[in-house]
Amino acid sequence: MRVIVIGAGLAGLAAAEELHHAGADVTVFEARDRLGGRVWSVPFAGAMAERGAEFILPHDTELLAMARRLEMPLVRKGTLYGNREPRGGEPVTREQVTTAMEELAALPELEGETVYGALTRARLESGVADAIAARLEVSCAYAADDLDASVLREGAGAFGDFDTHTFVGGNQRLARRLAGELDEPVHLSSPVRSIRWSGREMNVCTETTEASADAAVVAVPASVVDQIEFKPPLGEQKVDAHRAVRYGQAAKLFVPLRTPAPPSQTLSVPGRWWCYTQLGADRQPLRFAAAFAGSPGAIEALDVANGPGPWLDAIEQLRPDLELDRDQAMVSTWDQDPWVRGAYSARAASASILNPELSRGQGPLAFAGEHTAGRWHGLMEGAIRSGRRAARELLSR
Repeated sequence: MRVIVIGAGLAGLAAAEELHHAGADVTVFEARDRLGGRVWSVPFAGAMAERGAEFILPHDTELLAMARRLEMPLVRKGTLYGNREPRGGEPVTREQVTTAMEELAALPELEGETVYGALTRARLESGVADAIAARLEVSCAYAADDLDASVLREGAGAFGDFDTHTFVGGNQRLARRLAGELDEPVHLSSPVRSIRWSGREMNVCTETTEASADAAVVAVPASVVDQIEFKPPLGEQKVDAHRAVRYGQAAKLFVPLRTPAPPSQTLSVPGRWWCYTQLGADRQPLRFAAAFAGSPGAIEALDVANGPGPWLDAIEQLRPDLELDRDQAMVSTWDQDPWVRGAYSARAASASILNPELSRGQGPLAFAGEHTAGRWHGLMEGAIRSGRRAARELLSR
């Protein structure tokens, strides 16, 4: 079987590897000039910084199993992703937040309820409720007034004192390793413009190349599926499902430290961003701090579009213990990236991410991407799961 995979993020590469090991002849086209999609590791301050997806969480079982199978070691970050110290709002302790989350977990679910609705129904103290709303807006990169209350139970919003990890040498190494398993190199800088099929023959065209296959995996974000011409066209329900996906907006800031700081995690409740420090592969503190702002409102308030200055000021106020080297700061955003136009899919109350049309195949096409992964959306784990599912669907036909 000949299969073309469109997209060399983790979803597309996981599908390609699965198909390859099953004996399929696989060709991969990627629009960017690099592998990994929204997984992008770059050298910074003597280590690697993750401009995109960063944290490997304990429940990421497929991702962790893949790391073991490929014998790719992990770095324990020391950062308590699930237990951030709230600051800046009403005085609230981490213990109060943890207790409140346990109460919310026991609250009966109401279909279509927002995070704010659930927090109001739980009758939490205002400071505690605001700290939880801030945490979820940051992690989901989306405003809580349209966040489905189910995110209180999802992985990205996980609370607790659990370990987090990244790959030694950066998460993008996983993308390179998966691509290295294939028989032919991934075709970079090759955005697919059209997919046409008739009977059992399929033609996929980039701006410079045409390739034929028996089937294809479409592993691009829902936000850019409409840049590909499909003949015959995708069904109306599938088109509507892709258009309905909401994407969160996020920004990251990396700043060198004059003195390395031990692992820490601090949440700016009113600012809707958090700042963290972490360990390196040598188990010593890295020489930089990172910050992550989630939701359009937070990014606008920090004036990210005009440079890191206001955000650096805010970090110095939130974390006066950190000795920042302001001149070497680096900002990373995704809203201007033409191949995604956002950070990752959001569990909006107004538009369900659980629509089965997102993952349902059509003809010789299978669909992958974190937005098709249900409760695993927005995570590297979701991308991996979706790619493997799409590959198995094609192999079972």
